[in-house]
Amino acid sequence: MYKQIRDEDSASIGIGAMIVFIALILVAAVASAVIIQTAENLQQNAQATGDDTQSEIAGKVQVHATFANDAMAGWDLVFSLAPGSGSILDTAISYQVFCLFDAAGTFGQDTGTFDSEAISLLSAHTTGTEGGFSAAGASATIASGTKYVLPMGVAAALADCTPAKVNAAWVAGTSDGAIELYIHVQGGGTTHETLDAGGSLSEGDKL
Repeated sequence: MYKQIRDEDSASIGIGAMIVFIALILVAAVASAVIIQTAENLQQNAQATGDDTQSEIAGKVQVHATFANDAMAGWDLVFSLAPGSGSILDTAISYQVFCLFDAAGTFGQDTGTFDSEAISLLSAHTTGTEGGFSAAGASATIASGTKYVLPMGVAAALADCTPAKVNAAWVAGTSDGAIELYIHVQGGGTTHETLDAGGSLSEGDKL
């Protein structure tokens, strides 16, 4: 009697398939971990960006109007805080002013902080001089949802960019009459306004 010997490949095929299956599971696990980590990083970045954006938008000054005041040595700035802002001290708000201010078209700039002037509630003013606003009690804390008046360039004189000087430069043809005003809130955003001191300008006129 002859014995018949056969090679069985089924077992080796089964082991190979199992190895491939385990490898696929490991790859999937690693991929899942990477995806989860990436998603968490994106979420954290998005949250940080959202917080920064909210701070930039909420922590800003909104300018409602500006009027030439005090013999055009400065201007009354009517402003409020942007919606969503909390109360801000006047020491946390600073400004920069840029212009061309004389017959030679000299570049000028002025800087300062809001606490250098007597900020007051708009509602406390009555009709009078200096842009139609009378003197009123000072307010050091700026609250959200309330309009205020800042007599810029009165207590702390502007050296260069007064409406009178810029208007004189406009008359001389060395300036377009623009006064560039930047208002910065510490930890918040920046507001930019272009004031117009050109044309026929006198005390109380809107810039």
